[in-house]
Amino acid sequence: MREEAQLWLDDAIYDLESARIMFDGARHNYAVWLARQAAEKALKAAYIVVLKTAFPRSHNLTQLARELGWSTPASIKAHLQFLNPHYTVTRYVDAAVGRPSDIYDSEIAEQAIVKSKEVLDWIVNNLKTS
Repeated sequence: MREEAQLWLDDAIYDLESARIMFDGARHNYAVWLARQAAEKALKAAYIVVLKTAFPRSHNLTQLARELGWSTPASIKAHLQFLNPHYTVTRYVDAAVGRPSDIYDSEIAEQAIVKSKEVLDWIVNNLKTS
């Protein structure tokens, strides 16, 4: 794997680990954001490996996955759709229409972490066969 792609993948794993730390500290909005970031970074690593080009300046998880050309299971598509909107809402008062920390709870954060982990596992498994 190209060094750049490996760095993105390593950072994705780091973000997912950090999401768990934020979850344990009851910083649920940041746990969700980091879980989402992990999925995005892993998709960008895959983009570099599979398409052998720079990834687009996009934060749309479903678009990035679609462009890889892999057969994406329905569960992974659903996970990406769940994670996708949390790019801004988790961090910005205007996007959350209030404090982001007030609208995220442990249930949503746990779901985000689990879904992100499944996305990362799917990407890693596909990269092994690429």
